[in-house]
Amino acid sequence: MKLKFLAAIGFAAILYSCDDTTTGIGDFVAENDGIEAFSDSYDISTRTILLDSIFSRTSSAYLGRFTDPEYGTFSAEFLTQINCPEGYEFPSTLQAIEEATLVMYYNSYYGDSLATMRVQVDTLNQVINDDGSDKRLYYTSLDPTAYYDKNKPALAQKYYAAHNHTMSDSLRNAVGYSSITLDLGEGFSNHLYEKYMENNHQNFKDAQAFINNVLKGFYIHTNQGEGSILYISDIKLLMKIRYTTKNSAGTADSIVRGYIPFPATKEVFMSTRFDNDKSVLKQLAAEKEHTYLKTPAGLCTEITLPLEELYNDHKTDTLNSVSLTFTRLRETTERTYPMGIPGTLLLIRKSEVKDFFEGGKLYDNQTTFCADYTSNSYTFSKLNRLISHIFTEIENNPDTYNQDPDWNKILLIPVKKELDGSNSSTATVIGVSNDMEVNSARLIGGEEGEKIQMNVIYTQPKNPK
Repeated sequence: MKLKFLAAIGFAAILYSCDDTTTGIGDFVAENDGIEAFSDSYDISTRTILLDSIFSRTSSAYLGRFTDPEYGTFSAEFLTQINCPEGYEFPSTLQAIEEATLVMYYNSYYGDSLATMRVQVDTLNQVINDDGSDKRLYYTSLDPTAYYDKNKPALAQKYYAAHNHTMSDSLRNAVGYSSITLDLGEGFSNHLYEKYMENNHQNFKDAQAFINNVLKGFYIHTNQGEGSILYISDIKLLMKIRYTTKNSAGTADSIVRGYIPFPATKEVFMSTRFDNDKSVLKQLAAEKEHTYLKTPAGLCTEITLPLEELYNDHKTDTLNSVSLTFTRLRETTERTYPMGIPGTLLLIRKSEVKDFFEGGKLYDNQTTFCADYTSNSYTFSKLNRLISHIFTEIENNPDTYNQDPDWNKILLIPVKKELDGSNSSTATVIGVSNDMEVNSARLIGGEEGEKIQMNVIYTQPKNPK
């Protein structure tokens, strides 16, 4: 069967390359060109698969620990470097760096706003050279113990709650965010000052010099408590400096104090580690009556397309439209803190996931597609373009097809779109990344669940009279 299918692919690739804007299902006749169109449908097979880790290169960070009654315990922690602006210099009359604090800003979180937790900050003891060649640095399974000494005393620790009681509601509403501030201690402040003063300030000439000679980075994690996950948008190393300046008359020196922020930015390394309860997720993935989506780095849905059957039925037809709809099932688990619903799903071939995210690619509606959550479901149309691509690929690389067990498998992966403007209706999508927030959904399907149908609209040119 497979050999016959392969032999006929060259012809099929041409037939399936047509596209139409039709979205409805049903027979119709395009009388102007004498082409009659029909509809067909096929059952597809779906199952849940466990994601070991995901690619997470982002300027955002996540922190905390939470236990869900259905999905088990989940934790988030991260490694980050601090950027030093190129050519930066403190005032020439600098006398001291009196204080150094690490500030983490966030405007949203998941879980219990009042849960008390403790965050710990450790300094890295190994420089992470992020030249872009080692993509493993940005996977959520990265082991932080390779980059810091767990037996060394922590640089700082602090109890916190997602709802910051030290910040007034009026100020929080005015600035639009909350924050956690950790005092890094007098010894660390003196270290920064001494490193700045030596070597004619060359340790602060740019980010690379700062990271190699002053501060290799931070490992930030919770070591006590659970109940919330913070979605951190900005991180800054804030230095309180003391220096002198002449008074207005120019007759005497005045002492001045100010704050200098060094941020964590995309120009330096940051990577979040997520840890899910794998034993719980494996049990959920084994259920056959439905499939799951769970973020971040949890569960996704695999689809097996009936491509050989489709070809055998329509080898002389033109596919104008192929569509799939995935419906979310109602939640059956009662939660004090309900999870969010994935807002967007990426449909992608299983073999292409790694290259897509590591390469920072955009979906093209040819071989990769996105669908937003609407009316309790996700709908993908124009999948005939993907089918045409697969058939053409098989024709050009028959050996690869024979050896690839996943040639007809695609995945549904929750993602976030990055837009170039605030108006979502007019903004252009400029980036797609894995969904890193705490979201979940159960979908109709599964190996023994309700069948999902792939709907097809195809045309058969009438014989000339």
